[in-house]
Amino acid sequence: MLNPDNEINRKILGLCPPGVEIYVVGGYIRDILLERECYDRDYAILGMPAIEFAKEVAAYFEGNFVLLDKVHDIARVVMPDKKTFFDFAGCVGGDIYTDLANRDYTINAVACRLEEGQCEIIDPFNGQVDIKNKTIKAISEKNLVEDPLRLLRAFRLAAQFEFNIEENTITLIKKHHQLINNVALERVNTELVKLFEAENSAQNLVLMKETEILLDIFPELVPQKQVPPNLHHHLYLIDHSIETVRQVEIHLKNFPDWAKRHIYREFSTNIKTISLLKTAALLHDLGKPDTWSIDENGRHRFIKHEEIGSEQAVEVLKRVKFSKNACKYITMLIKNHLYPSQLIREGLEKISDKAVMRFFRRITDNTPDLLLLALADRMSARGPEITGETIEKNIEGIYRLLEKYKESKEEVKNLPKLLTGKNVMEILDIPRGPYVGEILKKLKEEQISGNIASRKEAEEFVKMHKK
Repeated sequence: MLNPDNEINRKILGLCPPGVEIYVVGGYIRDILLERECYDRDYAILGMPAIEFAKEVAAYFEGNFVLLDKVHDIARVVMPDKKTFFDFAGCVGGDIYTDLANRDYTINAVACRLEEGQCEIIDPFNGQVDIKNKTIKAISEKNLVEDPLRLLRAFRLAAQFEFNIEENTITLIKKHHQLINNVALERVNTELVKLFEAENSAQNLVLMKETEILLDIFPELVPQKQVPPNLHHHLYLIDHSIETVRQVEIHLKNFPDWAKRHIYREFSTNIKTISLLKTAALLHDLGKPDTWSIDENGRHRFIKHEEIGSEQAVEVLKRVKFSKNACKYITMLIKNHLYPSQLIREGLEKISDKAVMRFFRRITDNTPDLLLLALADRMSARGPEITGETIEKNIEGIYRLLEKYKESKEEVKNLPKLLTGKNVMEILDIPRGPYVGEILKKLKEEQISGNIASRKEAEEFVKMHKK
């Protein structure tokens, strides 16, 4: 027995005309059984068009109606909070049992008819047992083939809920992995974002590589299979890329709380920054195969691979339908992923404050993100030339940079305002514009470095920047 009764469900039930049946299905029931917070709900409607019913729900809650699929009678209502949404679909086959039989995995093939009080869970495929056993199990081969996005969804669900994919389902994915190429890339992107948002993406990326679906989605990674271990790397390049994602997951847990909050921040609607950071981790060495050479001493070289890889990633990310801002963020991380380790190579005590501030100025608010990526990259390369001392110095340097970044942010907040934008315009006799902001930013950096402490010194500094 289950009690899905709450205020929203009661109101939705109250909108049902006589003779209409409404069921909560799939993920909503699963999340109740897992005692997880749920912001999206799926409803199956029997007795009237689901699209028409969704319009009534949207009007009642003053939400937004979104038509998803007119042919298959599917619509969405986005609630006013912009975070909660409900999907309404007509019962496939005309009854709830046929509807459930056409779903992807047993854990999602559960339903409960909305009615007053408690209700019996409809569970024809023993989904409750698989939820309890933390198992992803396909309902049928036919269902996976009919909507190949479900092949990818298995890994997303496994990562999201820390479930295991049962062996027969893995076999079916191996058999049909290439069908993912028939799926709209916007839908693929949605699953990828959710997959990378989960805390254990990496172990599922390993499975995705083994079933080859990862290389169907990112064929640009295929050449990495040919780059072998070397003096700096103990893994083939493709495995190093996946291991970097795993190291991001491991070391993020050790980051200070303020940095964790920053990395888990909302990048855009329904996308957390951590998801894009781990995408960058997977793609960070994209440029290595094209820059690979072996010198006369047998050393493997990848000169400017970070720049080449950043350029290559633009087209990859566009193809897989990441937004312009997401592309900009990910490619920035790829282009600069060597920067922190290069900066601290000789020891942080030997680096000038100006060099550190130059680093912070170049990377700006994405500094904690880049430092985590650099640390993960270092921890994923443990070839015979990489000593324990090398690793320890790198970890210490990264954490000291992270602390210096936090200190610099605090100093900026507490700095006295020596000049305003109006002052700068008057001193330089220039109109309002971006250059004024640039001067004020440089002035702050000089204040942080201790080079400027008075209004007079600030004015002299500004005069030096007269065009």
